[in-house]
Amino acid sequence: MRTHPVVIGAVLLIGWALADGARAAGAAANSAAYTSVDPFIGTGGEGHTFPGAVVPFGMIQLSPDTQIKPRNEAFGWAAGYRYEDHTIVGFSHTHFSGTGHSDLGDVLLMPIAGVVRLERGAADQPGSGYTSRFTHEGEIAQPGYYAVTLEDYNIRVELTASARVGVHRYSFPPNQSAHVLIDLRTSMYDYPGKVLWSRLRLLPDGTVTGFRETRGWAPGRQLYFAMRCSRAISAHQFTDTEQGVLYKGFAPPGDKDPRQRAQIEGRQLVAALDFADAAGGQLIVKVAISAVSEDNAIANLETDLPGWDFDAVRRDARAQWTQALGAVEVDAPAPVGAASTPRCTTRSWRPACSWTAMAVSAAPTTPCIRREASPTTRLSRCGIPIARCIRC
Repeated sequence: MRTHPVVIGAVLLIGWALADGARAAGAAANSAAYTSVDPFIGTGGEGHTFPGAVVPFGMIQLSPDTQIKPRNEAFGWAAGYRYEDHTIVGFSHTHFSGTGHSDLGDVLLMPIAGVVRLERGAADQPGSGYTSRFTHEGEIAQPGYYAVTLEDYNIRVELTASARVGVHRYSFPPNQSAHVLIDLRTSMYDYPGKVLWSRLRLLPDGTVTGFRETRGWAPGRQLYFAMRCSRAISAHQFTDTEQGVLYKGFAPPGDKDPRQRAQIEGRQLVAALDFADAAGGQLIVKVAISAVSEDNAIANLETDLPGWDFDAVRRDARAQWTQALGAVEVDAPAPVGAASTPRCTTRSWRPACSWTAMAVSAAPTTPCIRREASPTTRLSRCGIPIARCIRC
């Protein structure tokens, strides 16, 4: 029996319509899962979670640190952020979440308007250092995005991330000088001697690179970074604040003037970058990290984010989370569902990826080995496919 073409066409149209409807329903469900996530869950008490920007299994966990406590007081700040606090020390690029111990907090940045202070000061003494007060009014945390206003500087800070790059957008007030401070001295679970060695460099093209080696959960852990800004650096100051060093070797160029140094090495390094044309405007800062070298960090920066479109990075982060959360369906009353989705989100932070376009692998304390990247797929605890990647 021959089927009439009109009937075949109608069946196809119905099939397409049903498929489109299913896709639309799935997209709506995924979007609802994204909007139901509250990254602030677990940031109070002893939850030890952070609210900052990260994509599923990304190298970067860019988040505010509200206090830097010494080791014997640091348990409550294992993730760097506590909801009960009212100060922000800065925004660092690596964090653990939900752990009973602490480490990381690498490459802390702090935007500053006006006078630059190189020490973080005391949380209960406003103006004693570069630490700023903040309130939860206007603070926003979404998967892949975080925003807050630094009250002492009147600077609006927005954060987002790709897999290998953290992106900052600072909106500076008018009529005050604009600066960005880089502090390589601070860590979660901090103690004297934790930083074994570190370095800062300002390259001729304006890229700032560096590294530090720390001892914590991983003895001799090395982390490298590369940083670029959307506006030209008009001046800089590289300072080693370590005291009591008996011998520092032969003096390098600019030894007596921190503003003349193009490179500095030591154990207590801090930098202040000046931006003469940023007052009253926005500054975008991109920071990539690597476990191998500064060159690899630069490669990660150029591969992941060659441009300066902050909002596009934020949209891509949202799309990644929307897709990842689509693997989870929660059938529960609203309060239970609202708490369950963030748990799967935080489990999508680990294990963090550590691959690079250069396909170079190394242990933190061994020479680099070049090899082909060959990711294999396995499932996270939420059932989301993830790739096991090589170190970068």
